[in-house]
Amino acid sequence: MLKENITLSLDDNRRLTGRNLLSDQPGAIIDAFVSGIDKITVVNVWSKYAQQLLNAVNWLEDKTFSRIFEDGISIAISAPLDALYAACDLNELAWQLTCNELTQTPNEESISAAISRLNQVIAEEVNPELLELIKQSTSKNIVYLVDDDEFSLGYGTTAQSWPISALPEVSTINWSQYKSIPLAYVTGTNGKSTSVRIMSQIIKQAGKCCGVTSTDFIRVGDNIIDHGDYSGPGGARMLLRHPDTETAILEVARGGILRRGLPIDNVDAALITNIAEDHLGQYGINTVSALAQAKAVVAKGLLPNLEDKGQEHNRQDKGRLVLNADDENLVVLAPEIPVTKSWFSLHEDNATLQQHKQKGGAVCFVREQHLVYSVGNEESVIIAVNDIPMTLNGAALHNIQNALGAIALAKCLNVENEAIKIALSNFASNVEDNPGRGNHFTVKSAEVIMDFAHNVHSMEAMAVTTANMKAQRKFLMLSHAGDRTDNEIINMTKTALKMKPDFIVAAELVPYLRGRTLGEIPQLIVDTALAYGMKRSDIYIADSPFKGANYIVEQLREKDLALLMVLSEREEIIELLLDKAFFR
Repeated sequence: MLKENITLSLDDNRRLTGRNLLSDQPGAIIDAFVSGIDKITVVNVWSKYAQQLLNAVNWLEDKTFSRIFEDGISIAISAPLDALYAACDLNELAWQLTCNELTQTPNEESISAAISRLNQVIAEEVNPELLELIKQSTSKNIVYLVDDDEFSLGYGTTAQSWPISALPEVSTINWSQYKSIPLAYVTGTNGKSTSVRIMSQIIKQAGKCCGVTSTDFIRVGDNIIDHGDYSGPGGARMLLRHPDTETAILEVARGGILRRGLPIDNVDAALITNIAEDHLGQYGINTVSALAQAKAVVAKGLLPNLEDKGQEHNRQDKGRLVLNADDENLVVLAPEIPVTKSWFSLHEDNATLQQHKQKGGAVCFVREQHLVYSVGNEESVIIAVNDIPMTLNGAALHNIQNALGAIALAKCLNVENEAIKIALSNFASNVEDNPGRGNHFTVKSAEVIMDFAHNVHSMEAMAVTTANMKAQRKFLMLSHAGDRTDNEIINMTKTALKMKPDFIVAAELVPYLRGRTLGEIPQLIVDTALAYGMKRSDIYIADSPFKGANYIVEQLREKDLALLMVLSEREEIIELLLDKAFFR
């Protein structure tokens, strides 16, 4: 039994199949909660046992890695790619031995018996033929993908797959037929999916079939292969094995990076849109700075390069990281990332952007309501802000940022300016181009914007957008999921009120009460709005988002503006708005 004052609790044990927060190798990782004892002591004892076990199973080149966070530790080992399930067993055994030593608990079996068991598990899992294929692929710079079921060589048109149980002989492979394709990662707290969708249109205008993975779907060209969250390695493999994929834009979310690591290596470019508080408290990521480090793992997947100070313009076309210079978290983190960078900002005089520009580095910014791209001594005006429909004539600052990031990323892939301009001028804030993100409708000569912002950062973007838009009257509909804390709900509501609404609808989210009682969350919204200075007569409580949206539509008059934050019944609300509207 654990001593009363010591907590050593295993939270998660999982495989790491790619480069990750702790290391550049595949392996296994444990997240554990630790209290009542020095965390460094725990890590040191675990490291002793982990190294002993690695040596015992003859994984002599593999190493241990660790990360200490506020209420626990992450402890990882590197391991052969064909034995990652066994690696999880080895790491868990090292953890159990650590717990037993620190709590003076007898081991249930001898270490020698445990090692014998591990060796048996490893023998059942190893696949030397697979490792030889990977070795040969790496030595010949041929891209490959591997999972539990398949091994493949080449991406897109040249991709060929074999079952893991029926791998080809190395001598029979015509290595020269397998090629890579242009590749880019997109990550960040908000704007990922929008950026991926913009990039898809840009690549299409450049004459290539673009494949994208996202938290919403996997798509090749104009064909959605499947709906769902495909922001992890599985989605990347499916996309890169598709024969029609000519360029791949891969959305990689925080969860996928922390659960499995990066899907692939040697991408041409990566974009980090922004960093803001969201999903903290998972996988040992409890602060915004730690979240920034987790998302910056994408830099490990870039084509190998080291930053040449003052000479970045000579190697702008490979392995570049695109960063938001308006995001303080990224500005602080950037010096720790030794890769070639491209910066973008809403402001030409941004200090970080200007310093980079003076070195000849690639930058993208707004000048006199035009988006400008500059590298070295060359400068190009790409497009006017008002010619980009999703910016709502410049009111949607977050979408100007999304456009800037997409331009910088597209230039990393050597896309021509005209293709970028055409794509941005055609990309609209509607349910076809960008479903759920700032969708704009005209209803009864009033404007309606529908979004599903789910954190303070994205909520503020929509509140600022609508605050920038002129209207006779402004309506706001809000709802929140029950697993949010009272403070989170209050802060989200306060942020939304920056829109300065004349009327507010608090909608119940019955499917997402998650332990809350009916009326509890709408009342929090009401109380926050009253504290903000609104009158109770200007606040309406609806039984559902659909009923709330319908109530607002009934009230709308010419030149009004409504912001509908929709977390459920989205399709029904879209149908309601389309029935009453034309949209852009």
